[in-house]
Amino acid sequence: MSEYTFKQLSNHTYYIASPSNIGIYEENGSAFLIDSGIDKEAGRQVLKFLKQQKWELALIINTHSNADHIGGNAFLQKKTTCRIAATDMEAPFITFPFLEPAFVSGSYPSIKLQNKFLMANPSTVTDIIPPDGQILETPLQAVHLPGHFFKMIGVETPDNVLFTADSLIPETIIKKYHIFYLFDVRNHFETITMLQERENILYVPSHGEPVQNITDMVEKNREKMLEIIDLILSLVQTPVTVEELLAELCRHYNLEINTNQYFLLLGTVRSYLAYLLEEKKVDSIYGDGNMKWVAR
Repeated sequence: MSEYTFKQLSNHTYYIASPSNIGIYEENGSAFLIDSGIDKEAGRQVLKFLKQQKWELALIINTHSNADHIGGNAFLQKKTTCRIAATDMEAPFITFPFLEPAFVSGSYPSIKLQNKFLMANPSTVTDIIPPDGQILETPLQAVHLPGHFFKMIGVETPDNVLFTADSLIPETIIKKYHIFYLFDVRNHFETITMLQERENILYVPSHGEPVQNITDMVEKNREKMLEIIDLILSLVQTPVTVEELLAELCRHYNLEINTNQYFLLLGTVRSYLAYLLEEKKVDSIYGDGNMKWVAR
C-alpha cells in the first residue's frame, strides 16, 4: 500500500502527499478536496484524515479527469454524498471513466488498458465549473492550465497556495521518463510560462513536493520539450510512421515501456507532430496503407 502523509501548508490549506497529491482547504469545519487520488484506498485515507479533524467533506474539485486524480471520487461520494465539480470537457470522463482508455487507445480499449491507472470507478459530477474564476460558493479560485489534458485547471486557495495538477513535472520524473504525457503542446508551453510569471505563490504539483520558486522547474520542463521537438525533427528527415518514431524515441532515451505507457507516449508523440504540423515544420504523407511523417 502506498504511504499517505498529511501535511499542513498554511492556516487552512493542507495536502496529502501520495503518488498523486491531494489538496484540502478547510473553512468552518467544511473540507474542499482538490482531486481524490489514485484509487479507493486514497479515498479511505482522505476520509480517515477528515474524521480525525472532525471536518465534513463538502466538495471534490477535480483538476482534470485522469484516473490517478479521480480514483477516490466514487468511494468518497458514496460515503459522504459530497458534490463533485469539474470543467465541462473533463466531466464526461469522470462520469464515464471508460472514455479515458478508449480515448488513449483511439478505439475500443483492450482489457490490458482497463485498469485503475487509466479507468477509475464512475462518480457523478454535480457541478460544471468554468476554467477560471471563483469555484461555486467556495473561497477557491480556478486557474486554467491547458496543455496536459482537455480543460485542466489548477486550484488556488486564499492562503496563496496553488495546486497545479499535472502542469509542472519535477526534474526527478523528467530525468527518469523524459517524455511526459501532453495533449496540447502549444498550450502547455503557454501554461508553464504563465505560471512562472505569478508571484508570492506556493506551488503544489500533483507529483512532487511543494515549491515556492518554480523558475528552475519551468525551465527543465521547457528544455525537455524543446529537446524532444529537436529530436523528432532529426528523426523525420526520412518518412516514418508514428509507431516507428516512438520506437526511435524509446531507443534514444533507453525506455522500457508497458501497455499503458505505450499508448500514452504514442498519443504524446502525435501531439508533438500536430504542433509541428501547425508550425509548418513537418507534413504527413500517405501511401501503401501507411501515414508517414516527414520534415518540410
